[in-house]
Amino acid sequence: MTVCINLFGNTDIQSNPENKAEVLLYDKDDDSDSDDEEEFATNKLTGEMRMVLKEIIHLHNDKGVPFKDMALLTASRSRNDQVLLALSEYGIPVKTDGAQANYLQSLEVQVMLDTLRVIHNPLQDFALVALMKSPMFSFDEDELARLALQKSEEKPQENFYEKLVNAQAQTSFQKDLIKTKLHKKLDFFMETVQAWRLYSKTHSLYDLIWKIYSDRFYYDYVGALPNGQARQANLYALALRADQFEKSNFKGLSRFIRMIDQVLEAQHDLANVAVAPPKDAVELMSIHKSKGLEFPYVFILNIDQQFNKQDSMSEVILSRKNGLGLKYVARVATDAKEEYVPSTIKLSIPSLTYTQNEEELQLASYSELMRLLYVAMTRAEKKLYLVGKGSREKLESKEYPTNGQGLLTRETRLDASNFQDWIWAIYQAFSKEDLHFTVRFEGEEDLTKEAIGELENKSHLQDQSQADNRQSDAIKEALQMLKEVEVYNEIHRAAINLPSVQTPSQIKKFYEPVMDMEGVVVAGQSQLKESTVQFKLPDFSKTKKVTGAEIGSATHELMQRINLAKKPTLETLTEALEQVQVSSDVKSKINLEKILSFFDTDLGQEILANQDKLYREQPFSMLKRDEKSQETLLSVES
Repeated sequence: MTVCINLFGNTDIQSNPENKAEVLLYDKDDDSDSDDEEEFATNKLTGEMRMVLKEIIHLHNDKGVPFKDMALLTASRSRNDQVLLALSEYGIPVKTDGAQANYLQSLEVQVMLDTLRVIHNPLQDFALVALMKSPMFSFDEDELARLALQKSEEKPQENFYEKLVNAQAQTSFQKDLIKTKLHKKLDFFMETVQAWRLYSKTHSLYDLIWKIYSDRFYYDYVGALPNGQARQANLYALALRADQFEKSNFKGLSRFIRMIDQVLEAQHDLANVAVAPPKDAVELMSIHKSKGLEFPYVFILNIDQQFNKQDSMSEVILSRKNGLGLKYVARVATDAKEEYVPSTIKLSIPSLTYTQNEEELQLASYSELMRLLYVAMTRAEKKLYLVGKGSREKLESKEYPTNGQGLLTRETRLDASNFQDWIWAIYQAFSKEDLHFTVRFEGEEDLTKEAIGELENKSHLQDQSQADNRQSDAIKEALQMLKEVEVYNEIHRAAINLPSVQTPSQIKKFYEPVMDMEGVVVAGQSQLKESTVQFKLPDFSKTKKVTGAEIGSATHELMQRINLAKKPTLETLTEALEQVQVSSDVKSKINLEKILSFFDTDLGQEILANQDKLYREQPFSMLKRDEKSQETLLSVES
């Protein structure tokens, strides 16, 4: 298993020593995983992430590198929650590949869920303290400690809410610890919670959540935090999901909280809210997703993470070459005389085929892992960082042989359990002058909060009035252009409303108000008779009434079917009517005698006399000038 990588770059470009690849290793006293489990359980930032944060802040503050030029690559997403937590804590914007589902784990949603738990039942100590410490009320540890001592003499044990009641009524033995400022703060907290509890009994969950947002300005507060748009989207989604919950016939605050708790107990989560990602943000993605992409600065995280060897631990391993590999299970007698020792034990012995298939599988798996590492290392345009951890003392004590041809031995490569083992073996086995990367160890003393630093705000607000800063020159210019367009549109409003093409139906509708002559006296005509109101019995028969539109359409079709080779007669009209595709009721309403009399008129005689110039159903159009807008329009007739 050998991977040879040849990189041919632009030979005219001189290498910059500052951009030499670096391996960042967090120096651990003990390389066991117990500390990692504790850090994950307590949401404490790991040493590796603090090294990454320190380097990102250094690049951004000191070298002016924008966040979008940095990428964090991971082989798997199992530790992405810790990465997002660390970046969020230091206000570093981040874009992910959209594969995370940690909606209920976001801090702003957790604060709101604890708030709802307190409204439902204030006797829950954890939720109550979380609400009091939240930015909505901002009780500090000293104030909470003073309140925790407000125990009454009658009860041997009380929950935290009862102690708050004692402190508010000043009936506890340690009431002197509650100063005036703290007492006012406590009164406000208790009044607010009580108001929310009363409100929850008469209003929906949606209204309750938005009342909390508006009463304590919590929605506005999270919007001012780093990645505020996503945080506000999470809070907005919480209100919508509560509304959807109640619309599904599950009413009440208690049922909603129980549903959320069941989701959390099952170690599941709700889908994240899709928001527009920030333009200038650090990219967090898997190595597979990074194929074909390049970034100036690339951090490969978790190179100390163990390879997944679940396939090689299976009881059965298949191979195209060797076939089925099994483990032989044997029961062996122990011949033990003691009662507590079992008489037989079960032994699992790999067969020869199983051992061959296992070695073949490992070779294929490690070859794929080497290709994956190659993809990750070639994503960097300027500088590459590989981040891991380990005890410096133990790592430097290891020795790795080479095969004399500039490669690690086969055994060394197969014994590796992570990417870091390969990289460290190369660092130890070969001369440092021949290597194109350096190794830097950092311990706890190098990763304090002061050593990591803080982001510098590059966009300070100028000391000018808000009126001057409200609109930029570009916005003012755009608004002026819109105003000019609106004025021009008003001048030519009649032309804008005028259609470019008019059909006979549109013309008819346009003149319908004028054609409606009911109740209008026209000069030269006798006055209409006064209509009398008649009350007719309703017709409940099933006979379908024939409409004027149906008669008109049938007459139109009849005129198309009349044979005009000779003068029509009543008989020829009747024959043509039989060919019309309408019901007999409609045909009976057509007056054939009137149609026959049409051909006795001058126009009818003209049509009969000029058969060669007669065209049926031929569309034509003509140009007309609109008097109001003075614009020319096309009128389509048929």
